[in-house]
Amino acid sequence: MPERRRSATPIARARAESVRIWRTVHRYDMFTDYLVDRGLMRSTRVAVVVTLLVIGVQPLLFRLGESAPSEPHLMAMAIVIATVDAGWAVLLWRAQPWLDVRLSLCFVTTSCIFLGEAALTMPGPLLGLAACSSYAAILGYVVFFHGSRVFAFAMASAVAVVTIIAVREITDGTALIQVIAIATTVLAVISTVPVMTLMLMGILTVDAEASEFDSLTGTLNRRGLHREIRRPGSEDGTIVVVYLLDLDGFKSVNDTHGHEAGDAVLVAVSRALSEAMPDASVARVGGEEFVVLERLVAGRSLDLTRQAELLRTVVRVSSQPPVTASVGISLSVPLPSSHATDPTLLLNRLIATADEAMYTAKKAGGDRTHVGNVVDVTDLAERFS
Repeated sequence: MPERRRSATPIARARAESVRIWRTVHRYDMFTDYLVDRGLMRSTRVAVVVTLLVIGVQPLLFRLGESAPSEPHLMAMAIVIATVDAGWAVLLWRAQPWLDVRLSLCFVTTSCIFLGEAALTMPGPLLGLAACSSYAAILGYVVFFHGSRVFAFAMASAVAVVTIIAVREITDGTALIQVIAIATTVLAVISTVPVMTLMLMGILTVDAEASEFDSLTGTLNRRGLHREIRRPGSEDGTIVVVYLLDLDGFKSVNDTHGHEAGDAVLVAVSRALSEAMPDASVARVGGEEFVVLERLVAGRSLDLTRQAELLRTVVRVSSQPPVTASVGISLSVPLPSSHATDPTLLLNRLIATADEAMYTAKKAGGDRTHVGNVVDVTDLAERFS
């Protein structure tokens, strides 16, 4: 009699989920894209900037409110903290749609340093521990924008500062049990909600990544393609090219050979397209429709017909039973690096233009290519606010 497989205990499942979240690579752009899509970027910007200004000015207000004049270096440090935080507030307010990942990491690092400096220079350990509560704000920011690994760094800095202040308090004669009670309370206050949010964000990140890929072919779907067009890194003069392919008479494959064979054809076609243009993004956007998205630098020799013919040819030899494809091509005008075009609107316009070109090819008999109009995106308004 086969041995019954025992289900994992709740502790084992929790441990496995924690390891999975820790190993998941956090996508910095995911939360930013979500805020833009939901129209929440402005309210988030206001909340972060106001919180930053309030926390940044606290050390200066405390020094100004002291009955005895502060030591000059402490007052100077408070002024520096307030000034730098004001500078970050300006950058956060003006960044479109948000800080790039390197600037954001720099912001997190300077915030942790300044919070530690402010707490460690308070005139009494109890005030220092109270100042540590401000770590909750930066930990919350890190959870949403940077994930578990950066959170571990920020949390470690908070624990180090709390530990140093607790040791000072013990040195000043406070009972050990009281110090432990206060220090653990502070750590619980600043970490409980961020840790719970971190677990939730880890789960949502895994689910969100899965939702951006076609479950059958493993290529991007339309949602994933929208994320890909928003990927930073376009140089000045970048041209975006869309190839839209529709398999000719694909319904007959399902009717004659069965849906399993049809699925195998779709998988084979998607693999062939990815191998033919490894530097491009391939997405399945319909039952038998595929989009190949390519970014090119203006001035480089463009032979769109040759590329489209390559894609059409690889489809013909990609599967058994064999299929053919009609290919429509569209491209944008060269984009300046500072363009204010909404990438999603740009992509939708390019796909619509390529779709018209594809139907022209299909009406001409199929198994051929057609180049559509150049898309001028200067009239597409920006949505990043």
